[in-house]
Amino acid sequence: MITSRSWARPIVAALAAVVTAPFALGACSQGPRIFPDRDGVVAAQVGWCDGLARVLGGGSSWEHLAACKAAYPTGSAGYLSLMTKCFTRRVEAAGKDTPDRSRIIDECNDEILVKMTPDEAAVRDLIEARCLRMTRCERIPAAECKAGFAKLDAAQRTLLTSVYNAAGRYEIIDCLDTASCTDNEDAGRAACYKPAAEKLLWFPP
Repeated sequence: MITSRSWARPIVAALAAVVTAPFALGACSQGPRIFPDRDGVVAAQVGWCDGLARVLGGGSSWEHLAACKAAYPTGSAGYLSLMTKCFTRRVEAAGKDTPDRSRIIDECNDEILVKMTPDEAAVRDLIEARCLRMTRCERIPAAECKAGFAKLDAAQRTLLTSVYNAAGRYEIIDCLDTASCTDNEDAGRAACYKPAAEKLLWFPP
């Protein structure tokens, strides 16, 4: 029988990717233009880049500003906007004693995940894909799977769905639909999230 814990087990791995991966080298690829949230994501990315330029140095002359604005992350507009406010506020407050960036991202995730409202209408396809995979690979009925998801708290549901924009969710769904079943399905599902989680935020190399 599936429970909320069955849904929640991959959350730690997914959150670890969100926390550490923004510092990987390289920019994110430009996202498809067909997704309806694209304009909002682009606008939120501009805000993120302007915030980074302000707190990391250089302002409008920051050497990475153009590359940052050309990047298309997998974070949703809401996630990017909240992260921009939290990250820049904490860096400015710390001044010369700025802690490790990964620590700031970790703390900001704790702060903003409880503020974001899961948009379950927008992410229904991702929930369906997870449940279809659980049915295919673990013989768990879809209704039971969805009931387990509903038992998660709002922050957990957001982490698994609404932190990603439509392009990021499409990437995860494609993997959930097509990747072979594994002996460890918690790890199998987490692996489908990993590439998108690593591109939630853009930082310079």
